[in-house]
Amino acid sequence: MDILGEILKQVIAGAAQPSPQRQPAPQQRPAQPPSGMPSADDLGEILGQIFGGGQAQRLPDVVKQFEERGMREQVDSWVRTGPNKPVERREIEDVFGQRELEELAKRRGVDRDQLAEVLARYIPKIIDELTPSGQLPRR
Repeated sequence: MDILGEILKQVIAGAAQPSPQRQPAPQQRPAQPPSGMPSADDLGEILGQIFGGGQAQRLPDVVKQFEERGMREQVDSWVRTGPNKPVERREIEDVFGQRELEELAKRRGVDRDQLAEVLARYIPKIIDELTPSGQLPRR
């Protein structure tokens, strides 16, 4: 079972839900990501690489990377229950490094800056969903 893939589908579907005031036009085609933005498939592959595959084996390592960069308070909010604190694109670049982000973006043919923006949006939600009990899974 691909836990990360299922969570990613839920997170992306939740982000794509229209607000109650704004209903999409009937028979509207799904929006394609703007040029340079990662598609859902690209994002799934990239997050799979970051988190260590569909079972998210590298989750504790990813959390540790954020903590080592002085973002313990933010990452704790993602792991624990309750609201998630945001992370900025520049913080994503600091945690993963510009070179690694460039390589991930290049492999999938997406823009590095846009990838960092998307990761800043989704990583807190992904970590939150991977830790429903408010704790990191035991190894």
